[in-house]
Amino acid sequence: MSSALITRRRALLGAGLLFLIPFVNSCSSGATPNANSSGATLHAKFGFTINGPRPGLEEFSQDIRRLEELGAGWVRFGVVGFQMVRNWSRSGQVVFDSELLDVYDQAFDVVESHGLGVCLLTVDGAPAQSNTPEYLDAMRQYWSTLGERFGQRTAVWQVFNEASHSDFRTPGEIVGDMDVYLADLSEALGVAREAILQHAPQVKLTTSANGYPVNDERESEWLRFFAGVGEHLDLCTLDLYPADSQKAISSMPERIATLERSASLPVSVGEFGLQTGPNLYTEEQQADSLAKSIAALSSSRASPVFVYRLRDDGAENDDGFGLYEIDGTPKSSLPKVAAAIDRWYPNG
Repeated sequence: MSSALITRRRALLGAGLLFLIPFVNSCSSGATPNANSSGATLHAKFGFTINGPRPGLEEFSQDIRRLEELGAGWVRFGVVGFQMVRNWSRSGQVVFDSELLDVYDQAFDVVESHGLGVCLLTVDGAPAQSNTPEYLDAMRQYWSTLGERFGQRTAVWQVFNEASHSDFRTPGEIVGDMDVYLADLSEALGVAREAILQHAPQVKLTTSANGYPVNDERESEWLRFFAGVGEHLDLCTLDLYPADSQKAISSMPERIATLERSASLPVSVGEFGLQTGPNLYTEEQQADSLAKSIAALSSSRASPVFVYRLRDDGAENDDGFGLYEIDGTPKSSLPKVAAAIDRWYPNG
């Protein structure tokens, strides 16, 4: 058994119980996630995180084809604020890269042509240390513009990433009183909700909590975190990294159920995976961990659930999670994971 620690960067790139059943069913029935998209495959709950699109869409399109071949019904990718935005405040206006907006339009066309549901990530934003009026106004413009452009093509929208462990405004650690911090985060999520849903009221808004390691301490943190920000969410998202611990893997369904009951919201799994590479884990260990995790998650009500990630991307301290090498070469872990997906998520 490896003693390696999973390394994770802090940002990618970036209702009551009666509400729970209708939402889960909407993700796992023949319902289309939104009005203008072909939506998730029939009964789809399963997907992968991939890189956001680049001009030309060659790698993005290839990843979508690989994802479809694996039987996934969902895809999760992000808009990177520091790439999409040219200026966060030019005379009080956020200035976007119009060409990159067009690239994302084309990427959504590709996704829709394959009938996949989309979880869109917006996890970074304007530079700020606190919730100043200027920060909140810039973020309102940012989310509103993206919501108007892509909201009707998105089923689930994740704002911020693992903000339970790092300040949502910076890559740094959370400083000061946690209740004050959660109030700030809740305020920002409220702004995001208003900005996005005015253009796309069908979108399910979420944010994610850190899940490494998967243990009682982390579960207690989830309960506090979502109690503080849940009023602005449609579902809670957990990033679950049980590594190669059978005990941690087996505990995931009950921990998910505990959060459902506590937050009175459905739960999604935004990330689960195992990192291969020197001094980390082997591809055999990756295959075993993912196959067991897929089986465990299929017995929970979590939907959608996403493997992190489809393909390596070369990111410092965050590479090796893919089932494909960065050049698209399949890892030896792929067949066992593909078999698990086919068995436990036969409808995606």
